[in-house]
Amino acid sequence: MKDLVPSVKIGVSELKGQVGTQPRVWIKNEAARVGLAETLSTYVMMAFGLGSVAQVVTGQGAFGQYISINIAFGLAVAMGTYVGGKVSGAHMNGAVSFTMCVFGRLTWKMLPLYICAQLLGSFLASGTIYAIYYEAIHNYCGGNLTLTGPKATAGIFATYPAPYLSLVAGFVDQVFGTAMLLLCVMALSDQKNKPPLAGSEPVIVGLLVMLIGMSLGSNSGYAINPTRDIAPRFFTAIAGWGFEVFRAGNCWWWVPLVAPLIGGVLGAGVYKAFVELHHPHPSEQNRVLGEDEHIPLVKRV
Repeated sequence: MKDLVPSVKIGVSELKGQVGTQPRVWIKNEAARVGLAETLSTYVMMAFGLGSVAQVVTGQGAFGQYISINIAFGLAVAMGTYVGGKVSGAHMNGAVSFTMCVFGRLTWKMLPLYICAQLLGSFLASGTIYAIYYEAIHNYCGGNLTLTGPKATAGIFATYPAPYLSLVAGFVDQVFGTAMLLLCVMALSDQKNKPPLAGSEPVIVGLLVMLIGMSLGSNSGYAINPTRDIAPRFFTAIAGWGFEVFRAGNCWWWVPLVAPLIGGVLGAGVYKAFVELHHPHPSEQNRVLGEDEHIPLVKRV
């Protein structure tokens, strides 16, 4: 693997009459590099995403609406992917990492590293946004940190079900949302299908997350990510909201922790079963299309 930081030569002839070379100071251990990149990617995504929720909630609609959160989280995913995509893949999602392990795209021994990095990044981002919006949050709720009611603020950080939503329906909601995420991620990464242009992948994945939020977000806030939900939830538990955050919504906390893992594998499996496993061999593709033909934009019937 190429060095992440090349050696930098600094001219110091004015000082010493010679050119010196700055020592190389990067981390050579691959696991360490991956862990740092995944932590920072997740931090960036969560800081922007949670910040958008805090702004909408504490601004009481004056600084954005639900659509603002959808757009912000989509852009946050894109920025997070640009930060660490070439190093760790910028999963930023425990369900993505778990699914990649199931389908052999990530070794199982790397899974704990990814999960820990994502948890750390999410926790640190939660603390950062709480500090930045501390006065706004307390001004909004009058210093009473609650989970439900017209001045509830716990939902800034973790997801909670709508009052009408049962655990069973919420579980299905999270399975389906994450399945759609991983189904589309598998399609976007399939080089034998229609992959996005090089360098545009983060934007496309961000648009995908925005789409999920705009179409599947009202039931429970579209967590679709175990590490994105459990780390901020634990932060709120120790930051003043108390451990009621684990009992709220009929003990909702485990649903966004477990359901996305199932949904991710299901969605990726569906894509492989319906599309990826049936790609013809390149030589066969050439015989079908002809050496000089291009794959048509619309298939002939």
